[in-house]
Amino acid sequence: MNTLRKLHDTHELHDVSDDSTRQAFILALGEKARPLFEEAASYARNHDLDVVVDLVLEHDKPRLILAVSRPGEDTVSSYSLVANLASQRMLHEEFYADSGDIHRQESLLASINEKVIDTRLANFFRKGFALPLDYINERHPIGFW
Repeated sequence: MNTLRKLHDTHELHDVSDDSTRQAFILALGEKARPLFEEAASYARNHDLDVVVDLVLEHDKPRLILAVSRPGEDTVSSYSLVANLASQRMLHEEFYADSGDIHRQESLLASINEKVIDTRLANFFRKGFALPLDYINERHPIGFW
């Protein structure tokens, strides 16, 4: 048996696994979370907030960012999802510019789903801007919260 070849094959499999893990996180950010971020951004814009949604695909830390400010103000609050490929975890991070508070929670990739993201977005807008995301109540049954 060629040990060198076997080690090389194992390394190739590891690289494929890393690529598939990265791809899974990017798909979760782009296809599951981003539409929910865009929906919240549109709703907030209709309620006179300035909102930008940005998907950043850096190799080791892809992330989705929702940045929100009040018109004419320089302070920006944000809710970000940051993939940590090394630990295969997702970081949910909320930053509130008015108070300087930062809330972080690591979770599994499975946390990128409609119920979790809707809950976090609703809490973010309620706490940071006193804006209830009314459409979420229509999407989820009573008792969701």
